[in-house]
Amino acid sequence: MKLKNRIISAAMFDSFLEGNKISEKGLQKYENLAKNDIGIILTGGTSVSPFEVPLAKGCFRIDSDKFIDAYKPLIERVHKYNSYIFMQLTHAGLHSKDNIIYSPSINKGFSQDKNSIEMTKDDIIKIENDYAQAALRAKKAGFDGIDIHGAHLTLISTFLSVKYNRRKDEYGGSDENRVRFLVEIIKKIREKVGNDFVISVKLDSGDEKEGINENGFLYTAKMAEKAGVDLITVSGTDAMKDGDIYYFEKCKKLAELSNIPIVCVGGIKTYEHADYILNNSKVKYISMARALMKEPDLILKWKHKK
Repeated sequence: MKLKNRIISAAMFDSFLEGNKISEKGLQKYENLAKNDIGIILTGGTSVSPFEVPLAKGCFRIDSDKFIDAYKPLIERVHKYNSYIFMQLTHAGLHSKDNIIYSPSINKGFSQDKNSIEMTKDDIIKIENDYAQAALRAKKAGFDGIDIHGAHLTLISTFLSVKYNRRKDEYGGSDENRVRFLVEIIKKIREKVGNDFVISVKLDSGDEKEGINENGFLYTAKMAEKAGVDLITVSGTDAMKDGDIYYFEKCKKLAELSNIPIVCVGGIKTYEHADYILNNSKVKYISMARALMKEPDLILKWKHKK
């Protein structure tokens, strides 16, 4: 992939799916980002597994072949402006509103007042396969890559947490075991999509109160790279004060240790922020969400200013 710049539009929650089509409003949102010179655009979190009760009306899903064609008009509009687009794949886990809430151990759900189940080995394998099939559907639809959402206490993130993952089997009890679910997902996706399709992953960089420490994060990133990802976005559950670049120091540390590009996200709002990151670390890409939601033409303004 030859990108026109180092800017990525981060995943923002979408509610534009109407049956098996994306609404015109949704198509216009993505077209507006592409025509304003964004290098890579990520969709909002897209469900890899079927649900009975969606997180919100119209949220994106790719859990069946019937959704493949829904995204083709979206991709056409983005490609028209020579931008790339990735589908972010996710499983809600404890955020789910379904009757069954999946989690590595029994935990209280975030979106409803009931407990999760502790996933069996069969549950784990099924959801790993759901991710692999979803990635293949995304490739068939025409996406340029996929982004695995392994942050923000979605299902993968809770597997990586000592707070939410208290398993005693091969999927818990150590960093090596906690990352196994993610590593198996990456390997199964790569087997399905081949080597000419980009796989990125978004990871929590550490939040002790949520059971994710920095050493665990660095180990997870290392194992994800070894398993075959092409790109890592460093995120987290701990929001910083306004004016900070949230996760820069952890991005900087990971970029020193990695052989693949690292993406910095969180609190980046100005040209000076972006310029500082790229000139004071080995971080390769800048990812923004709210800044581009407020000013879709922000990157064009930066270009004309400079």
